Amino acid sequence: MVSSGDEKDFKENDPSNAHIESQSQNDSAAQWSVRQIIATISLSILWVGSQVPLYFTGGMLSYMAADLGGAALTSPSWIPVCNTLAVASVAPFSGYLTDIFGRRNITLIGSLLIMVGIVVVGTAHHFGQAIAGMSIAGAGAGIGELTALGGVAELVPVKHRGLYLGGIVSFLIPFTPYVLYSQLLATRTSEGWRWCFWISLIYNFIAFVGMVFTYFPEKHIVIEKENRMQTLKKIDWLGAVFSILVTDLKSSLVALQAGGYTHPWKSGHVLAQLIIGILLIIAFVIWEWKGAKVPMVPKELFQGQQTVGVTFLLLFVAGMNFYSLINFFPLTFSNVYAPDPVQVGLKGLGYGISVTAGATIINWALSIFKNHNRELMIACCIVMTAFSGALAVVNPTNPKTAVALGTIAGFGVGGVLVPPSTIALTVCPDSLIATTVALSLSIRVIGGSIGYTIYFNIFSEKLTNALPTYVANAVAAAGLPQADTMAFVGTFLTDPMSIMGVPGATPAIVAAATRGSQEAYSYALRFVWYTSIAFGVVAIVAACFLGNNRKYLTDRVAAKIRN
Repeated sequence: MVSSGDEKDFKENDPSNAHIESQSQNDSAAQWSVRQIIATISLSILWVGSQVPLYFTGGMLSYMAADLGGAALTSPSWIPVCNTLAVASVAPFSGYLTDIFGRRNITLIGSLLIMVGIVVVGTAHHFGQAIAGMSIAGAGAGIGELTALGGVAELVPVKHRGLYLGGIVSFLIPFTPYVLYSQLLATRTSEGWRWCFWISLIYNFIAFVGMVFTYFPEKHIVIEKENRMQTLKKIDWLGAVFSILVTDLKSSLVALQAGGYTHPWKSGHVLAQLIIGILLIIAFVIWEWKGAKVPMVPKELFQGQQTVGVTFLLLFVAGMNFYSLINFFPLTFSNVYAPDPVQVGLKGLGYGISVTAGATIINWALSIFKNHNRELMIACCIVMTAFSGALAVVNPTNPKTAVALGTIAGFGVGGVLVPPSTIALTVCPDSLIATTVALSLSIRVIGGSIGYTIYFNIFSEKLTNALPTYVANAVAAAGLPQADTMAFVGTFLTDPMSIMGVPGATPAIVAAATRGSQEAYSYALRFVWYTSIAFGVVAIVAACFLGNNRKYLTDRVAAKIRN
């Protein structure tokens, strides 16, 4: 967070300058009070609560789109994407501020934003309101996720951070059947999909109350040595603006979604958006490197080791696969197979559980097998890449294969989703814990937003071309007269409830059309999984360059709760 001239005052009382310390400096930190235990549990609930709205959205996106009017093929994708963009936009600057001013107030603000966003979505009656609500919730989640992970990480010995952060991830277990919950609540309750957001609101309120009464972290902060105005003058405000513009990525994602689909790749609409996005990234890098006196991305974070840089790359690829998995797998189960809500939910249990299991178990393994962080990451990357790519074999005849492959792929994705952040937190200076978590989170969700947009563009393009053809061929093979085919296909794809009124329509013809539609979805999704292989290979290669972090795994504790 600091560099050159004005950093002197920031460093004079900075414990990170000797951040490989002995146990003797922190013997008292091992004693946990009831308040510290409750605060840690509340932070863990906040971490889960930050993500639950996005999980539920992925499990019931089609119901939300149908209810709110976002029925166009590309429109629904903006509901999850706007949430992840908000996370990525807010997290870097929030982490930067918490490392300067401390955690408590900013954490509570993030928790409130999550709840406000949830209420906005839960009461939405049009598509724009849902987008706004998910963006507000995403802004709160960007704060909540980073302060929860950073807050717990600084309360425990460095050598045990993997165990405790794995414990945080385990709080996701009750929500691993989120697809089943989403499908059942959306179809079997009077409130429909909105119940998912009311459950999220209750869960986040519990975290908020717990933190209000117990979360009072004691930690060195810069403001202890300077008055508020001096500190505010040193904040990298221009870097903050650049980071929000860069991580927001709306212009680049609009270009990626439109390119080759609604506009040609060579069109001015696409090229202008891409060029603006690229120029913003270049400007941010140059400013942080040469212009900022107290940069948001401090060089100290990368000095003396390459571990942090490699973990950031792993998180980027993990985000691409994770956010695609949680959105495309429910779509697979509801469109390649029979769309019964219970069956869709049951099929989603496997990968929901395995992602959480992978993140939890590998986090624990990092603390247990201290010399093998590289091997653990390589193994997880291989599992993620191989089994995500293998999902290309999924078709309407092999639901068990789809569940099995997705479950194993989910374990690999989970193993690369959170553990790289844990590795980075073991080697970073204590004063940069929140900055490290913030950058980890931003990079992961940026990867997720870019990956989901790329995959959705590929999927949409393939499906748009394949769906009418597959349905037409299926009904023709079932005996529908050629003269009636065009009218039948058009009605089947746009107004399926009226299909029996089309000339030539029979139950057998409709069944054939349904099978043709399932085959078309299977075909289009195949290219999503093919594309994931390339990014997975990049992650495997990057994992090979992870350094050994054993020397950092001491009994050092960065902070404690004030009793």
